[in-house]
Amino acid sequence: MNDQEWEIAPDSLPEAESGTQFKSTMYLSARQIKSSNHPFREWENGPLSHLTGLAIPHPAADHGFRFSATGHLFDGLLSAKVYCDSLTGVSGNDRDQDPVVAHLVTSGRITYARKKEHSSATSGQILIRDTGPSWNFCCEPATRVRAVTIPRSAVLPRIGSTTSLNRAYIADVTAPEVRFLANFLAAVDRSSRHLNRSAAAQEIAQDTCATLLSGILRSRSEQGAEIPGMARVRAAKNVIETHIDRHDLSPAVVARLVGIPLRTLHRSFSESDESIMDFIRGERLRRAHAELRERGTAVTVSEVAARWQFSDSSHFIRHFKSAYGTTPAAYVKSRRDGS
Repeated sequence: MNDQEWEIAPDSLPEAESGTQFKSTMYLSARQIKSSNHPFREWENGPLSHLTGLAIPHPAADHGFRFSATGHLFDGLLSAKVYCDSLTGVSGNDRDQDPVVAHLVTSGRITYARKKEHSSATSGQILIRDTGPSWNFCCEPATRVRAVTIPRSAVLPRIGSTTSLNRAYIADVTAPEVRFLANFLAAVDRSSRHLNRSAAAQEIAQDTCATLLSGILRSRSEQGAEIPGMARVRAAKNVIETHIDRHDLSPAVVARLVGIPLRTLHRSFSESDESIMDFIRGERLRRAHAELRERGTAVTVSEVAARWQFSDSSHFIRHFKSAYGTTPAAYVKSRRDGS
């Protein structure tokens, strides 16, 4: 930004790495936010041009605004570590040249909405979406992401069908294919000097990134084309087992993590012998049972109930007895007595 117009605060922003090809930083005071009609004008060209209608919501504007992006930019591929305070706007201008965007969130939250779809990614998740259609978005204060934008023309031919881009893709970063993408982006950082000097290396990097993103999107589409009910149930159960210690784990959260509508998830489980909440409760009971077996009197029933997200001890005891035919205390005693 223009140093005479905007105040740069390097101590409060992530530092750029050696070999950085792309850098954008901004610090706006509350006074500057109020006095400026268009603080994001410089974003109208370049890799952030798909962002429009940007606004700093109140009361966040009273605390100023900070933004930093450092990374690499070549041939339309941007890979950058981004810090952003509270911000709202529109991503995508309904243009063919608008990019496919991926955000690997490390802190905070980004929420996107389009028509009836509402997608939100928090720390430890990735969100991939096509900005050809417009999305309304909201970024929470102090959100940090690894952002990747790549031309749609590099991704679409590899997918084979645009149905994979009809809705946002959300997954946990622990998924093997997402972990592979994250490792590739880390390799791009380590190879920054070579990328700066070699057009061939830049072309390889863009082709690899496009292949990885299209592969992730294509696999989601292929999974959705499996036996609809049981394939989705298997995916949901995997998500539940991975996130079983989350206090907010619910059918809505599971549907979002799997990447399917909540109604579809309920309909898929209706074809099996148990509901979503039955499976969540059963998985938590299995974890609680294992903990009691391993720790015995070293842990109290109330501690185990709280750890595995049961509302209170009586609720936990009732379900434990229904599943195992004895109370938690009696189970521990029988283990201690060797019966």
